[in-house]
Amino acid sequence: MRAKRRDDERARIGMKFLGEVQEVSFDGKLIVKGVCAPQPREMVTDNRRRPIGRVVRVFGPVTAPYISVEATGDTSLLSAVGKQVYVEGVEELGKGGKRRSR
Repeated sequence: MRAKRRDDERARIGMKFLGEVQEVSFDGKLIVKGVCAPQPREMVTDNRRRPIGRVVRVFGPVTAPYISVEATGDTSLLSAVGKQVYVEGVEELGKGGKRRSR
């Protein structure tokens, strides 16, 4: 019951499950095995909404992409391995509106 309530709360506040951190790359980026493909520059957080980093690159198969995340702040890279991470959307800037019908 509690797990369902937490999932409902995450959906309400705009968090979406991204995947699990698999490893740390040689250049210091986190590699996440994802369940969906996020947009570049989207903020990646843990289950407590603490920022982990930003999406840099999405690669691999479409059905199960890998996401490269550049860590921000004082995140310990090795402690992030194995954690489930979530993504929060970034507002699109610029011309991205829908077209008007005439």
